[in-house]
Amino acid sequence: MFQRALTPRVLLAYCILASTAIVFVLQLRTLYTVPVYDSIRWGGDETWLMREFGNQVQHGVMAYPESFGAPQRTDGVLAGSMWIDALIYGASGAAFFPDHDYVAIGRTVTAILAFLLILSLYLILRKIKVSPLLSSLSVAAVVLCQGFIWASHSARYDLLTGLSLIWLCFYLSKTEKPTIARAIAIGLMGVLAICFSRHLLFLGLAASCVFLWRVKAWKESRQLFGWVVGAFLGALLLSIAYYLGAGEYSLFGRGGNMGSYSFVIGQIPIMRPFSRNVQLSNLIERHSLFRADAPGLLLLITVALLAVIAYKIKQWQFSRNGRHLRIIISDQQRFFLSAAILCTFTWLLFEGSRPYYLFHIVPLLIIAIAIILQLWSDVFDGKWYGEWVAAGMLVVATIIGAQGAMPPSTFGEAVANDQSQAVHQLLKSATTSHSEKSRILFDVAGLARALQDTSRQVLTLDMFAPPPNAEALVNKLHSNHIDFVALRSSRVSSPFEPGRALIPHILDSIGEVQDSALGFFYDDGRTYTANLTMMIDQGLDTLRLYRVERAPFVP
Repeated sequence: MFQRALTPRVLLAYCILASTAIVFVLQLRTLYTVPVYDSIRWGGDETWLMREFGNQVQHGVMAYPESFGAPQRTDGVLAGSMWIDALIYGASGAAFFPDHDYVAIGRTVTAILAFLLILSLYLILRKIKVSPLLSSLSVAAVVLCQGFIWASHSARYDLLTGLSLIWLCFYLSKTEKPTIARAIAIGLMGVLAICFSRHLLFLGLAASCVFLWRVKAWKESRQLFGWVVGAFLGALLLSIAYYLGAGEYSLFGRGGNMGSYSFVIGQIPIMRPFSRNVQLSNLIERHSLFRADAPGLLLLITVALLAVIAYKIKQWQFSRNGRHLRIIISDQQRFFLSAAILCTFTWLLFEGSRPYYLFHIVPLLIIAIAIILQLWSDVFDGKWYGEWVAAGMLVVATIIGAQGAMPPSTFGEAVANDQSQAVHQLLKSATTSHSEKSRILFDVAGLARALQDTSRQVLTLDMFAPPPNAEALVNKLHSNHIDFVALRSSRVSSPFEPGRALIPHILDSIGEVQDSALGFFYDDGRTYTANLTMMIDQGLDTLRLYRVERAPFVP
């Protein structure tokens, strides 16, 4: 089945792979427009992360550059040790900014990682003896789903998480019983995987635990000891690097609820393992996530589970008659299946249910599904319901998921155009009489484009965190010498934070509107499938530039 000759099936596989590559290239046409910059999907994380990674490269600590008078927020060892992300995202930002905005730079990096993921999936599947046809179709099922669009069109590190996890599993799957030196290296690797993504702290350790189980490390005390020593050394190295950069040591970061990890740790399901409502809601949210962004993969997961259940039932029936039913499966394939199971449980329990976490686990899941379909093909080799049925399932899944594989660009292009014009117009109006750079608090809508104007000091309104108290808000604006505030208002959305809802009323009292622009500036409350007529019917957004007066506040 794995001949080197160019058989019709192999030729078909190459055609599918080439077609998938063409679709990927066509998807890149909307790389800088869909979704819109700092989309509501990830709440402004793109510019935020790019600046944090840049700060880590330049100053050794993953922290946002501005603190607005508060103690510098740090992310702690568990969330602030993503040195590889800082190198590839932060260094790229430092190299190409301000000629290009941070989000465009970050999305370009992610697009390269997306190509590497496509290539890696096919190579790994072939290395673990999945046929060319099933390998190429598995890759197509991943690329032709909406979730891949969102993951590959963002200045975030989620694809790097999934990419690093499958290569870690591939390395561990090839390793036989290790020497003590290699056991130390594997323990070290399991912890240092966090340098690629904070989420690999648990996902990487889960893969390492599968490896320890496979080699029966509990029977070899030297190997287990070596792994523990390696893990300890990894934690020590991360701690030293973090302390040298941040000047403080903490697991979850300094800054209370504003700390990155401490802010989301309450949303991790494992924190309430015995709450039936929490765990049930978690499963419903994950199911909804797959149904919305990867419905074809959800179908494949269901098929794979049913195939495994059917096999176990058949195996039990054979055992009752004193016979044994065994499928020939390689050690590498067995490892990937075990790792997929444990890592999926880890993903369910140790990560939040945010939509952009989907592709942390999808690459590993598609490998496991392809293995199960390959085993089906091997069992029924030569039968019409062998490989062709397995391939048919992948084709059906790809068709189901392909509905969002090429998103409409009308809305995204309108936002990109309107943001560019409005930001240029408002910044041109943001002039002051004093010689220092004017300080402008800018809404997340258009922030990345505004930051390119280095003749002014553009600050993010998200990090400013407007207090919900009027007097405190005015004092914070004055103490931070804010000259202008750029705010977006819309008929289709409204601020959900008390401080954000209060700030326009305060600015009406202590400031005046310097300039304003109409257009489509953000995706909150809007849909990417809307045409121009539907968008106009909803109404335009307004971006207002307020001048902050230096007058005492009278409640």
